[in-house]
Amino acid sequence: MTIRHRRSNDPDKQEEQSFYNVAAGDKVGPMAITYTTGAGSPFDYWWVKFATQNGTTFDCKDNFYCSISSDDDGNVMLRLDGSNSELYVSFSSSSGCSVSIEQVQG
Repeated sequence: MTIRHRRSNDPDKQEEQSFYNVAAGDKVGPMAITYTTGAGSPFDYWWVKFATQNGTTFDCKDNFYCSISSDDDGNVMLRLDGSNSELYVSFSSSSGCSVSIEQVQG
């Protein structure tokens, strides 16, 4: 599984980390990220890609954003839900977001 966080969806402003042998129900991390809050701060973009045991690969769209607010403490929880094919992004205070996870074609 690979997780990526970008500011302004800029490849030069990103953190990315891969985790291996992650089973259903496992928690991984923490992953250190850089973020900015307040007026004029860039959006936080999230992306995840993972492969199942049978080699099928899934990811979410590349331009999915869900931003950390100044009321949050910087702790972000990403949760993959296979039963409804969604990636959920949750924060300590502000409301989170979700995006569909789809099989990578090819």
